[in-house]
Amino acid sequence: MPANELLFREYTEINAHLRANITQFVNWFSFFLTFSFASVAAFLAAVTARADARGFPLTYGVQIVFLLMHVLAFVSILTFRRYIVASHCRLEAIIRQIAEPGDSPVPVRFSKWMTDLMAAGFVLSYFTWFSLLFLR
Repeated sequence: MPANELLFREYTEINAHLRANITQFVNWFSFFLTFSFASVAAFLAAVTARADARGFPLTYGVQIVFLLMHVLAFVSILTFRRYIVASHCRLEAIIRQIAEPGDSPVPVRFSKWMTDLMAAGFVLSYFTWFSLLFLR
């Protein structure tokens, strides 16, 4: 198998893998962010409906678990951003090795913008949950 054919197969596989991962990441991100805000609404409804639940230690547990989950989500956003950039760099290197004109098909600027918006959404959700610690 010629070297260029092997590089082209690697290029195709990286491109397909990255596109599938971007799609899945956006889908899961949308689900979890929506779930987080819906959980805030359900949590507030439950706490206001039952006045005796306000001092219950479980309410702090729910809030702390959601805060920790947001930290993990933020770390995954940063990790995914690094993965996108690393894939882009590898595809650029393959293009240089093949010596064909072209550019990486990875939309790096859009991906950085997208992950910035994801991080902003999770920061907003994080501080919503954080503020609930002090609303009693």
